[in-house]
Amino acid sequence: MRHSIWGVLLAFVAMVLAGIGCSDGSRTPSGSDTDTDTDTDTDTDTDTDTDTDTDTDTDTDTDTDSDTDTDTDADAGTDTDTDTDSDTAFEVEGCSDGSREGFDDLSSFPYIAACDGAWDQPGIFDMPVSCDRLAGNDGANPLGVGCTVSDLCGWGWHVCYGKDDVLARNPEGCEGVMTGAESPVFFTTQMSSTGAFLCDTSASATNDLFGCGDLGCNFSSDPTCAAECYPLVMSSHDLCKGLRNDGGCGDWCNHLGKYPELDNAWYCGTDTTTEALNVVKSMFGEQGGVLCCADE
Repeated sequence: MRHSIWGVLLAFVAMVLAGIGCSDGSRTPSGSDTDTDTDTDTDTDTDTDTDTDTDTDTDTDTDTDSDTDTDTDADAGTDTDTDTDSDTAFEVEGCSDGSREGFDDLSSFPYIAACDGAWDQPGIFDMPVSCDRLAGNDGANPLGVGCTVSDLCGWGWHVCYGKDDVLARNPEGCEGVMTGAESPVFFTTQMSSTGAFLCDTSASATNDLFGCGDLGCNFSSDPTCAAECYPLVMSSHDLCKGLRNDGGCGDWCNHLGKYPELDNAWYCGTDTTTEALNVVKSMFGEQGGVLCCADE
């Protein structure tokens, strides 16, 4: 009985060993689970990232900045400064201080001006400028210290020579002189006489002053004198008594005695035949001054 049991066991072991039968000793289970799992995972990730970034940044910054700055500053010192600051210049106002006190309408009277002011250098004939034209009621030297009659006229102007000069600048003569003027005023020219209101331009004519305005002696009622002097029919009379309040001038003149509130501004010396050589005016802002005519 014992031998039969061992025989069965040996037969079973022989069967098991016959079932293994793999040359490499590996065991292929009889449940043919042929898990071929050909996990070929052909991950052909042909990442042809050719990134042909040819970035031909040729940056041909040819910056031809040919800054030719042809600054032809040929500063040869030829500074042609045509600043004609001389007597040939022309100031529209006519008066050296830039303001008129008569004929104050530039469009109507462009070549003649009435200029108020003072001067202390005596005389009216061809007087040179002596205080740099700083005189005039609005000037830097209103008292006219060191000034002549010519210092009242601007560049390009002169104290009118006489009747012909005035008529050449204003065909209406003295008409319009009171435009902008404050009465009473007398504006003298370089015209004088040989006496008795007989106007003359000769060297010997030094008697009295003749001009425009409403102060002085109007002799237009004398046809002979009026014709000789027209349009300058206003005169200073002897020792400028027609312009003052202390000369005992007759009532036919519009003398300063008719304006008691005003003091004497005109002084013409002590010689009754040479007023034109001795006249000065001590006050500004009243009683007139000179007539200025534009140069030719």
